Amino acid sequence: MKIQTLIIEYADIAIEEVITYGKSDDKRYRKLKGNATFWRDLSKVMAIIRAATNTSDLEHYTSLHYEKLKYDKSGLSSVRIGYSTKYRLIFEEFDCGIRIKLIEINEHYGDK
Repeated sequence: MKIQTLIIEYADIAIEEVITYGKSDDKRYRKLKGNATFWRDLSKVMAIIRAATNTSDLEHYTSLHYEKLKYDKSGLSSVRIGYSTKYRLIFEEFDCGIRIKLIEINEHYGDK
């Protein structure tokens, strides 16, 4: 029997390039190019997400700080990228959390 894993989609080509190839020429992600810690942490986060069966599995990883966002980002969710980073991965959830669409990587407002 095949175990169901989280279905991952991408909002645009830039976020897909960042996740898939570890780089993008998009101006939103150019500043991350030389940040080795960020790329290592993003790789770990994506391994956890790819192994998850749905978004509720992410709650078991307290270091991710998985949360459903509020206010201007209502309807979206996020996970922290690493312990010492100020970045988070923003995504939209579908089908009771078994499918997500990665929207963007941004700086967490509380860490600026």
